[in-house]
Amino acid sequence: MEIETDEYCNEIFTFLVANRNKIRFNRLHKTLNALDVKITKPTLIAHLHHLLAKGSILQKKEGRQNITYQVNWKKFEYLNEAIEFKTLIANKLKDEKTFKSSSLEYQIAFVHGILSMLQLYYLQLSILSIECPRAKPINNLGALLIHRLYDSYRLWLLDTCKQSKENIQKALDLLNKKTEEYQNLLFKHSANLPQAQS
Repeated sequence: MEIETDEYCNEIFTFLVANRNKIRFNRLHKTLNALDVKITKPTLIAHLHHLLAKGSILQKKEGRQNITYQVNWKKFEYLNEAIEFKTLIANKLKDEKTFKSSSLEYQIAFVHGILSMLQLYYLQLSILSIECPRAKPINNLGALLIHRLYDSYRLWLLDTCKQSKENIQKALDLLNKKTEEYQNLLFKHSANLPQAQS
């Protein structure tokens, strides 16, 4: 019989993804309630069993009173890659001040690079949802994490543009140049592309 997950399962799984590390049952229960996810211990146990049955999380017993839970990262390797990518970017440019202190050229190149990589993650998640429709809610979570990462840098770049008309024009010129490069690559040389084999 297929076990259906509900909003509680999604909330628990989302927290375990954000937490990254294994967590004891009592601390998990206390933290969820502190985050306004009002759930009793029996209800939490039931939903943890649902997630365990679907292979979404792992349980580890270290004695009678020490049971921990964490995401089954082997099953959600692509999601782990997205989170690691987010951590890598966060370590590269730790805060808003660091990002905005770089040149406008670098900011645009950085945002462009992130956008290109994240669109590939979006595509990967979409294909995985076709392969396994029941994983779509988890894939949507991965997409949300990715979007939040990109949007922070996009907004910081826009703040830099707002500082002067010169920055606005410079940003537009740089983006137009990048757009023209892609147009030349994708369309003007399309005759040289290899043909699909039937």
